[in-house]
Amino acid sequence: FIKLFTLLVLQMTALAILVFPLPLVLRKKAFMIYQRAYDSKELRTVGVVTTVLIGLQFSDSLRSSWKWHREYTQNHSMVTSADLLARRFYSQRNLYISGAILFLTLAIPTVFSIVRRLIKYEELKRKANDPKAVEERVEQLTKQLASKDLDLKTLQKQKSGLETSYNKLADQLNEKEGVLSDKKKD
Repeated sequence: FIKLFTLLVLQMTALAILVFPLPLVLRKKAFMIYQRAYDSKELRTVGVVTTVLIGLQFSDSLRSSWKWHREYTQNHSMVTSADLLARRFYSQRNLYISGAILFLTLAIPTVFSIVRRLIKYEELKRKANDPKAVEERVEQLTKQLASKDLDLKTLQKQKSGLETSYNKLADQLNEKEGVLSDKKKD
């Protein structure tokens, strides 16, 4: 149970470190350590096995607590033996410790996903506020705008050239057929 309590304290410490308002550099380092540990297949396997064992301990502690409660309610005696009280204490202690460990096993990855998004948005915010990055982005957009303007002028020239050739062809067709109507306007 000392190992379980140590695991609980480690999880609470990790959660506290994540929740503290740390500088971006420290937060990124903590996230990178977690990411390396999570990417390791060996550590993930150990984590799953440990979680299953703690889940079994939780269910056993829950069963023991119910068993004690049944024995206590059936006897209806106001005086309980020290043995029963000790069993109750140990089963409740194990229930609380294993339950807290299981809860933190679910809570810590959730908090890490929030921290990951927080790091991402802080980096985007810093890039947006960086004058050099803003200047580079303005230059890039200016080049794109110049390219689009050139494309627009080219399209306008093509359009006027096509209109001119269409008008010539329409005039030639009108002369050839002897039609008095204007094909361009029809």
